[in-house]
Amino acid sequence: MTPQPEVSWGETMKSSTPIMVGSARSIFGAEALDARPTTYDLHPRSLPAILRTFYSEPSAWAALLLCALLVGYGGGAVMFWFHSIYLNEGGPAISPWLHWFIDSSAGFIGLTPLVALVLPFASIVVGRIASAAGARVGAVPFAFVGGTALAVGTAPAPLVHDGLIGRGTWFAAKMTEWWGGGHHHAIGRPQEVSAVVAMLQQIAAGVPIYISILLVAVLLGRALSRTAEWLAAV
Repeated sequence: MTPQPEVSWGETMKSSTPIMVGSARSIFGAEALDARPTTYDLHPRSLPAILRTFYSEPSAWAALLLCALLVGYGGGAVMFWFHSIYLNEGGPAISPWLHWFIDSSAGFIGLTPLVALVLPFASIVVGRIASAAGARVGAVPFAFVGGTALAVGTAPAPLVHDGLIGRGTWFAAKMTEWWGGGHHHAIGRPQEVSAVVAMLQQIAAGVPIYISILLVAVLLGRALSRTAEWLAAV
């Protein structure tokens, strides 16, 4: 793979600090160990070019879908346990499985744009570190940077959830009316904490959860890529 040229934004950008950003294949692909990053200027105006380059590959969209599904539904399952069971916030009088599915689907829809930004952002950071150290871009550093960014980015999630689909909202009332009753009962009680505490709780729980999820996503993506290459060669 030949190195990509530096992206320049004209004479006014020449003083900016060059950084490295990996392609989707350099993170999730079968050739991840040999892939070389692309050089970009460190400037906010470079964001469109970074996103355009990262998502110019079909593998980037596959990686985005994989990560968004794992974050939305896998992360949603752990967060459901954390809030509903560990913190005893409970939920409306509907099936816990339906509660998880509704919350996770909302998370999948709402967090996919954030995941789409985090993937190239994490590749920039780990690409720069790997370049400075003369090393390859590793799955663990990528998962650590991306997972931490996701945890910080999802800090307002409990507030958004409570305001849009949480207990006492129109949506929750309709879900209970349509699918509640019978042997389902409202359990737990909402936390009485400040918005700041709720967001800090989300970050503290989210860091290990999202790091683990992105690590699984990278390893799974690489395994699937190798399997696809092996099948194509058979």
